[in-house]
Amino acid sequence: MSYQSSVRDRLARRIAGEIALSEHPGQTMKIWRERFRIPQIVLADHLSISPSVISDYESGRRKSPGTSTIRRFVRALLTLDEGNGGQVIAGFVRLMDVSLVDLNIVLAMADFPTPLKGKEFCRRLKCDIVAGKKYANRDLFGYTLVDIERAVKELDSAAFLKLFGATTERCLLFTRVTTGRAPMVAIKSQEFKPSLVVLHGTTEVDRLAIELSEQMHIPLAVCRITKAESLVRALRSLDSI
Repeated sequence: MSYQSSVRDRLARRIAGEIALSEHPGQTMKIWRERFRIPQIVLADHLSISPSVISDYESGRRKSPGTSTIRRFVRALLTLDEGNGGQVIAGFVRLMDVSLVDLNIVLAMADFPTPLKGKEFCRRLKCDIVAGKKYANRDLFGYTLVDIERAVKELDSAAFLKLFGATTERCLLFTRVTTGRAPMVAIKSQEFKPSLVVLHGTTEVDRLAIELSEQMHIPLAVCRITKAESLVRALRSLDSI
């Protein structure tokens, strides 16, 4: 399941639950319809019913909706929002705690009790700095190990921010890397930047990745540890520093 579909499912359950448990389900339906900024006539057209049916539910003139009606109502809200660019759903991404670990996007993540210098981090993780060396001695307050293939496919900008955890002053490590271009381009498009980027799974770094590293003043390193499992163990050995 992708990050977006997980958020969508949780949001759908939340809306349906609020309607079903409400003392005034019609009013709750109206609240959610207005949150999604969907006119009655548009919702009715999508559901192939008369706008008066929507109005009757919302005003309480029609009896409480059954589970089938609630399900159709919720699906319609989400589908219509996605058709309009998904702005409302995207807003809920920031409010709903969906675990990137459970989705196998983040393989390891921790904050340090005391900061660790970037160069020392690289030494302990057997990393060679290939660009931005003059910026490599910044303090790091944590790390996040990311499966780059899943991240690129499944994370939008709002979800990408979750990779930083409590602080952006951390190292983002990307595994399953081919040339390093994808993670650096992804970081380039974000407002917030990490203090260090480490690539795992490649020995040949794309020239553009190096140029972006220098341009963004972010040190870029390549990890010589071969297996992802070994990298995770090495990272976890840093958790108690």
